[in-house]
Amino acid sequence: MIRGFSEAFEASCRSYAAKVAMIDPTGTPVTFGNLFFTVIAFAEALQDNGVAAGDLVSVHVSDSIAGSALRLALLRIGATAIGPMPRSGEGIAVDWHLVTAGAKPLGVADIAVGPDWIRSPRRAVPIHPGGAMVRTTSGTTGTPKLRLITDAGLLARAERGQEMRGQPEGPVFIGYAPGSSPFFNYMARSVLSGVLQLHTVADDAANLRGIAAVGATTAFLSPWNFRRLLAAVEAGAAAPVSLRRIMVGGGEVAPHLAARAEALFGAEVFLCYGSNETGSIAHVRPAEQPDLPGRVGQPYPDFDHRFVDESGAPADPTTGGELWLRVPEPIRVTDFPSGASLTDADGWVATGDICRRLADGTLQFLGRRSEFLNIGGNKRAPQWFEAIVQGQPDIADVAAFRLPDPGGGDMVGLAVVPGPAFKAAALADWLAGKLGPRYPFRIINVAAIPVTAAGKIDRASLSTHLQTMTAP
Repeated sequence: MIRGFSEAFEASCRSYAAKVAMIDPTGTPVTFGNLFFTVIAFAEALQDNGVAAGDLVSVHVSDSIAGSALRLALLRIGATAIGPMPRSGEGIAVDWHLVTAGAKPLGVADIAVGPDWIRSPRRAVPIHPGGAMVRTTSGTTGTPKLRLITDAGLLARAERGQEMRGQPEGPVFIGYAPGSSPFFNYMARSVLSGVLQLHTVADDAANLRGIAAVGATTAFLSPWNFRRLLAAVEAGAAAPVSLRRIMVGGGEVAPHLAARAEALFGAEVFLCYGSNETGSIAHVRPAEQPDLPGRVGQPYPDFDHRFVDESGAPADPTTGGELWLRVPEPIRVTDFPSGASLTDADGWVATGDICRRLADGTLQFLGRRSEFLNIGGNKRAPQWFEAIVQGQPDIADVAAFRLPDPGGGDMVGLAVVPGPAFKAAALADWLAGKLGPRYPFRIINVAAIPVTAAGKIDRASLSTHLQTMTAP
C-alpha cells in the first residue's frame, strides 16, 4: 500500500518512465524517468550538504522544474520544505536556505544550487518518513498564514482531487506561479496521471502557442491568467483547439466571462472552489446560470457543512452566513509553526467565506468575511460591487477595495483597467444612480489589477497603494 506522495511519485515515474513529463525553460522535454533521477540527485546533494530529516529548508529557487524537484527531494529525505523566507525567518528557525548559484547570499546557512546538481545520482536515496511542506495562504486579507501538510496528506489531497474533479486525460497547462500551493497541487495530479505538464511563462501569446503545440486538453488557471489568456484571444491571438476543460481556481469567474471563453476556446469553463485549510470544496460551470454570479457548486459528498451567523448561532442556509465544513481527517493540515489543529474536536473548520445555499443545493459565494467593506455601517462584499461594474462598456477588468475617505470613514475604491474607449465620467454617473448615496465611491484607472502568487486579487495592496491617487 502506498502511504505518501513520495512513494506515489516514484511509482508513477517508474510506470511512465519513457513518457514526457515536462518541458524545461529551454524547450527540452523531460521524461518521467529523468525527473525521478533529478529528484534523487537533488536528494543526494542535499544530504551531502548537511540537510537531514526534520530540518526546515527554505526554497528560493524560482525555476518551476528545479524548484519542484527540490521540494520533492526534501520530502523524500524527511525534511520540511517552505517557500522563500528572509534570513531572519520572521521568528521561524529555518535551518537552510536553498539559493540559485550566483545569487546574492542570504547568510551562513545558504546552499547554492547550481548546474552541477543536474547529474546522474551516485547512490540510492531511500524515502525517510516525516517529510512535509509548509504552504502559504493567499494573503489577500493581510499577512499570509502558514499551514503544514505531511507527505501522506499531499497524497490524500491529490487523489481526492482526481476523484472529485476528474483525472487529466491528456497534456495539461498549469497557469499558476511556481512554488504556490495550486501549482504544486496540479503538478502532483499531473504526475500521478502520467500526463505532460506545461508551465506558464510571462508572454500570454507564447502560453497559447505552447498549449497548442503540446495539444493540452486541460488548462488549470488562476483567475488572473484566465482573464489574460481570454483577453489575448479576443485581441487576435489564435485560440488552441485542443482544450476541452478550463479549470479556474483561487477567485471569482464572472458568468459572462466564462461564456465568452467557452465560445472562443470551444472548451467548458469550470470554477474550482477550495482553500489551503480544507482542500477542494466544490466546482461548477458558471456559464450554466449566467444570472447567478458567485455560484461555486455543491459541496463534495465527503463534506458536512453548515452556516453560522455573526453571533456564532446557526444561520438560515437560504439567507447565508459563514460556511463551516467538517474536514475529512486524511486531508487536514495544521498551523505552522505552532502545530495547532485548525479544526475543532469534531473536525469542523470555519472557512471565513460568507455563502448561502441556492434552491438546487449549490453554494453561492458572497464574499470573504474579513474582506467585507463597511461603508457607513452598510456591509457589502467587494464582489457585489464588481458584479455591478463588470460588463459595462470598455472595462477590461475591475476590483473593488476599501479606500479610506479623507473626510473620515471609508468609501468604495474601484480599480478599473480601462479599454481604449473607456469613459470614467460616464461610468461614475451611471454608478452614482445605481448605488445611491449609501455607497460613496472613487474610480481609479490602473494598468493591471495586482494579484497574489495564487492569482487572487490583492485588495490589501490596492488599499495601501491607491489611497493618495485621484480619480481620472
